[in-house]
Amino acid sequence: MPVYEPLVVRPVKSGHYPHMAKHDAVIWERFLAQYTPRIAGVAYDVALGGMVIDSALGDEATRLGWQYETALKVDAMVLMERDCWIVEVRPRANVSSVGSALCYVEAAKRDGFTTRPLLPVIVTDSASPDIQFCCAQLGVLLIQVGTAEIPAPVPPDLDSVRTP
Repeated sequence: MPVYEPLVVRPVKSGHYPHMAKHDAVIWERFLAQYTPRIAGVAYDVALGGMVIDSALGDEATRLGWQYETALKVDAMVLMERDCWIVEVRPRANVSSVGSALCYVEAAKRDGFTTRPLLPVIVTDSASPDIQFCCAQLGVLLIQVGTAEIPAPVPPDLDSVRTP
């Protein structure tokens, strides 16, 4: 299980997304504007893994606090009709965002908090052709929402997305 039980909420633009940077939140709200009707629920700041310390080193709250501080933090866990998207939100997607999306899915599998198939997803304003290629090769769903200056490419056909 994640460090704390994920709090699944309705996908609404609130301006407050725990643990998400301000520039990430702008991109996230563009994503919500386009995809909200397809989303069943979303959880933010999902903490996976982390170091578990010996009970002699503190009470439960202290131990969970330490585990949370050392855990991997997923920007958003998005529940779709058939699967669960593990989402990394990042401006100008790069190799780091690809690695994050892949690692978060593996950690989520290990923590076993859902029986739904897991899909690594990057939500970004832009991605180079190299990153687009790598995502396609590695099975990472790349969603580009564009910016005010650069419109997003045609969104992927979500009905054709299949998780393993």
